[in-house]
Amino acid sequence: MTGWEFDAARFVDEVLKPVQDGWRPDEDLFRVYLLPHDVADRATVEAALAEVGRQFTRQRYRAFRRAAEILRGQHEDAARTLLDPASRAAHRALVERRARELADALRERVRDAPGLPPAEVAAQARALKVPRSAVLAALRRNGGGERTPVDLPRPAEPGRWAEVLGVLARLRHDSLWDYLSGLGGLGTTGPRLAARREELRVSRSSDSAAETTLLRLVQGWLESGELADVLRHEVVGHLLDRAAYGYAETVAAARAAADRLRALGVGGDPDAVAYAAWCDRRFTTAAPEPDWQANYQRAVLDLRLRAALAVLDQQPALPDEWSRRRDGLARRLAELDAELDRCRELERTDVEAAVAGYHRVREELADERVDVALERCRPPAPPSATAVVRAGRVVVTWAPSAATAGRVAYRVSRDGTVLAADTAAGELVDPDPPNGTPLVYEVHALRDGNPSARAARTAPVTVLGEVLDLAVRGAADSVSGRWRLPDGADGAVVTRSGAPVGEARPTAFVDHDVRPGETYRYRVRARYRLPGGGTALSEGVVASASCQEVPVGVVDLVAEVDHDELVARWTPPPRGEVELLELRDGEDPPAPAVVSARQARRLGAPVAGDVLAGRGVLRGRTAEPGRRRVLVPVTVLGELAAIGTPFAVDPRQGPVTALRLERLGATVRVTWEWPPGATAARVVWRASTAPTGPTDPEASTMDITRVGYDNRGVSVTVPAGAHWFGVCTARTADGAPVFGPLTVRRETATRTARYSVRRVGLLSRHRALAVEDDVTPGVVVVAKSGIRPMDAGDGEVLLRVPGGESTAGRPFEVPRHLRRPVHLRAFSLDEHVVLVPLRPDHLIVRGA
Repeated sequence: MTGWEFDAARFVDEVLKPVQDGWRPDEDLFRVYLLPHDVADRATVEAALAEVGRQFTRQRYRAFRRAAEILRGQHEDAARTLLDPASRAAHRALVERRARELADALRERVRDAPGLPPAEVAAQARALKVPRSAVLAALRRNGGGERTPVDLPRPAEPGRWAEVLGVLARLRHDSLWDYLSGLGGLGTTGPRLAARREELRVSRSSDSAAETTLLRLVQGWLESGELADVLRHEVVGHLLDRAAYGYAETVAAARAAADRLRALGVGGDPDAVAYAAWCDRRFTTAAPEPDWQANYQRAVLDLRLRAALAVLDQQPALPDEWSRRRDGLARRLAELDAELDRCRELERTDVEAAVAGYHRVREELADERVDVALERCRPPAPPSATAVVRAGRVVVTWAPSAATAGRVAYRVSRDGTVLAADTAAGELVDPDPPNGTPLVYEVHALRDGNPSARAARTAPVTVLGEVLDLAVRGAADSVSGRWRLPDGADGAVVTRSGAPVGEARPTAFVDHDVRPGETYRYRVRARYRLPGGGTALSEGVVASASCQEVPVGVVDLVAEVDHDELVARWTPPPRGEVELLELRDGEDPPAPAVVSARQARRLGAPVAGDVLAGRGVLRGRTAEPGRRRVLVPVTVLGELAAIGTPFAVDPRQGPVTALRLERLGATVRVTWEWPPGATAARVVWRASTAPTGPTDPEASTMDITRVGYDNRGVSVTVPAGAHWFGVCTARTADGAPVFGPLTVRRETATRTARYSVRRVGLLSRHRALAVEDDVTPGVVVVAKSGIRPMDAGDGEVLLRVPGGESTAGRPFEVPRHLRRPVHLRAFSLDEHVVLVPLRPDHLIVRGA
């Protein structure tokens, strides 16, 4: 495997086509056989020679028959050159020298541009008789490449453009864009242009007359939607002019005009636009300078008929055809002048008809008399206008003007402030009118931007704005609110369910007549002083708030230390969040009370940890592990906090484990495993419900030492029924008892049943179970080596009898693999029944 592969498309583009067009293949054999210049592997060269040589006779390339014959004729010489290392190296040097020469030849063509357009690349390849890829390689040597220019907009030259350039020069503006920058730029409007014309009427001069003409042209382009095209023509023409001085000059001009190009949507990148302009100027034949006929045609297209007639009059010897055209143009101008005179007289009786006539003339003739006449013929004002206040805004409507000729629109203003400069709608919304003052709106009709002499006025309306940023919140014994007054208001009125609130100020109120947990609805109205001396109220803003509820404190906090980790548990209160605080050394535990949340948090340092939301569990660490600490639960609800019952946790007093309860008739035997270092414990029991702690006043207690437990155990006599038992470690500190975490378990037996186990046969491992009970519960027999099983899961199950089945003489076998002695024990599967053996000595298997 050589890694070389034949590329049919590349073979056609870089070999067959150039050879067909006259390129000599012996100038670059590496290109002919699709090999890299630095090829050194003989196997690769042989593979390329063989495969490319086979292509010379392929039918698929019959369109390149002449090229194939040339290539086939030089194939043997090419093979000798490429297979000999010395000849190949000499040929490589020749190819690289020619590549440098080609790059030098194209450098002048490219100059400092980033490349050439595709058409020029192809043209250079044909002119230099080299493959297209060779031209691209030469461009890359010069830091360029093939680059397609962006499309430049080429709008036609605007009418009267030469006149515009003269006016701009007279007004000392570099461009139309520069001139319009003072009138809003591309976004200029008819009213702005009209306002500028009004200013020019005051200062009469030759410059003001020229600028007035320019404004009329801009007005026409604006109304026809051609203003953007005119500005594009200007900026593109400027770039084309600079392109004649080189690419660098074009780039500088494009970057300087970047904002104009972006606003006009010309290209995306100024450098890309500069490259397109340079390509257009560099590789496109310039149009010849226009002659007098072209000037005439352009004047006619611009409707400058008087200028067109002047061009013809200036020609000394017109052909007959052009003489007839000149005479016809003179007659048409006379007819249009007569029509202008007729419309001037018609202004006295029918202005709309006169305006319609002026518009007809303007369709054929661009003339200052028409522009002046249209400004003179103002439209009639709207017959009426109405203003209505809705939701803090003013809606202005008006009847349409009687004007019919031209483009009719409207200008709406309030006290000299223009709200809509040019709108064709019959309605306008004032979104932010001033409050508490009478407002009058004026509506002018506009004809082509020319306003009516008078305006339609609305009746005065007054806006009563609402208060701002109303915020109402409840406290423990009150509800308070705050807001900002709107502009123009001098106060506010607060009501609750229609009745006024006593403690109300201009921007706040406090309501003490409230009950915890209740929700109240308040309405706040802004008050205004009217110019006539009276007052007015707004509709009002409504908000609700609830009085602060009283939080409930935690009374059953229990905490223990498990492998240096603090684990606390409690019953979650109905509302609020529980925080655990660690009291400082020497401070007495606080009494349960409801205080402010800020005051409660000052009791101690918070215990950091992960709280299981809604479950009343926290896992974390105290500030100094290994020492006795007092934890205080605090229930935070809003701005209040309830201090709960404190709990002392001592790492030296861990919880007891493996707590078991065994009922023996009326007696319950309590067993557990002691934590390391514990010497005393307290047993607590209570009927029906679990003890709340070691000192639960409703529970019974028994204190026992480790020695007493080991000697006689713990047995408690209780009646039948459900009972809760708890066990915790105990010790004395500073003369007072201190208890560890309480481990709790429930005992639910309601009756006892006796059972016996007897041997079946002499020296046999077989046994039989018998239970003496009217209603036999489910029974399981468990065996364990060495010690007595403590529950149904503590050992190997030898027999399982479902409830309701007879247990009289149920046989089972003691496995041989259990180490002797084996202790047997039967357990009830019904938690309300406890099984008691008749002969405990029969429950020990020693032999067999």
